[in-house]
Amino acid sequence: MRREETLPGLLGEQADGARALVFGGDSITYGDLATRAARVAGGLAEQGIGAGDRVALWLPNCPEWLILHLALARLGAISVAVNTRFRAHEVQDILERSQAKALALWPGSKDFEAILEDVDAPGTILRRDALPEGEPAPDRSDPDAPLTVFTSSGTTGKPKLVVHTHRTITRHARAVARGFGYDAPGTVALGMLPLCGVFGYDSVVGALAGGATVVLQAIFDAGEALELATAHRVTHANGSDAMVLRLLEAGTPPALRELGFAAFEGEPSRVIEAADAAGITAFMCYGSTEVQALLAHAEGTPEERAIAGGTPVHPDTEVRVGDDGELEVRGPSVMVGYLDGGRPDVTGDGFLRTGDLGRLTDRGFAYEARRGDALRLGGYLVNPREIEGYLEGQPGVAQASVVATEIDGAQRPVAFAVGDDVDEEALIERCRADLAGFKVPRRVIALDELPTTDSANGRKVRRAELRRLAAEALTPTR
Repeated sequence: MRREETLPGLLGEQADGARALVFGGDSITYGDLATRAARVAGGLAEQGIGAGDRVALWLPNCPEWLILHLALARLGAISVAVNTRFRAHEVQDILERSQAKALALWPGSKDFEAILEDVDAPGTILRRDALPEGEPAPDRSDPDAPLTVFTSSGTTGKPKLVVHTHRTITRHARAVARGFGYDAPGTVALGMLPLCGVFGYDSVVGALAGGATVVLQAIFDAGEALELATAHRVTHANGSDAMVLRLLEAGTPPALRELGFAAFEGEPSRVIEAADAAGITAFMCYGSTEVQALLAHAEGTPEERAIAGGTPVHPDTEVRVGDDGELEVRGPSVMVGYLDGGRPDVTGDGFLRTGDLGRLTDRGFAYEARRGDALRLGGYLVNPREIEGYLEGQPGVAQASVVATEIDGAQRPVAFAVGDDVDEEALIERCRADLAGFKVPRRVIALDELPTTDSANGRKVRRAELRRLAAEALTPTR
């Protein structure tokens, strides 16, 4: 067994006395991180958690997220990353489908405890401020064993549960460390993206794989991010375009050299211009839950850096374009499957169909657009069926369809509902109680029937027409 291809083995290669994490006023060395994880693993084992068990991590960014993750890795257990913006309906779904044996949360942070009152939670609740500790547990991690589960937009109306092993995570982390320069002496990375998503997770684990120091921010705030980046001489950071713009508007961190970002709000050129003016190199990042984030590193002119893609960070990663223009990926960072046993969309020769349209370039590849109807809301890719299915489960709604339209420079969901008694105000209030804020429709518009068109496979909803109606409904009248 190759220990260097397990998460404990990867981080165990770093110097014990080197600083791994900074959070609040505390600094944690790589040695301290490993020691604490081993003790927490012992405590979890005493509570009956072992190989193959799933534990849901519903925590904002904090050292305990990583300590628990490492502890579970040592036991051969599996971390289930739960989006911190999920509400009761979504949390319940993830807990049930993952068959989580325990749930970790941060009491007092956000409104987790209030939400939990409406959730049938596992019997074991792990508090961030009182993690169980015992005798250090031996490292039983296996390179080919599942390490972590992330949620991704699904085709069934529910988030897919994407599985990555120790091997897929560690091989990619090493490649990210090299490709993004996190292994350079003196590197300090700002962890301002949530660890519950692959963009934030791969940014932090990639930096740790390079022996860098990671400054964690629990929940993004531009002013605080500037203070942290300035005080700790942060050299690298990744975020959404909105986060990066707010950070640069707050000021220029003096040591910051590189900013990777994803254009969730559709303003890549504005980010590039603002960063260039501050003397910082910014570039768009590419990735997904299935192939992991930071799959490639973009360089070149401002125009080239404003396009997601670039050169794959791992030499064994292959990217090609299918006959229909879809990007297909094969390589060490690709998921191994779904937790519920669903089959990934893989070609006969082992390439994962990404659902993205793109092209090959002399530097690697370029992303152009997302195939299908998935919505980009609040920095997350959301299948509209997830919101539609929830609405159709409410009294008075027989059928629903959700599209996105631009409001105040960002994509927002607008729902259309067919039924005997569509109460817009009541439906929106229910959504606010049960769904993440970015999924709550700005309007629920009642229709006698949804606009449809005939196709070879039956009648399909004309989403383009719904987008037009949504735009009209939200345009102020003079």
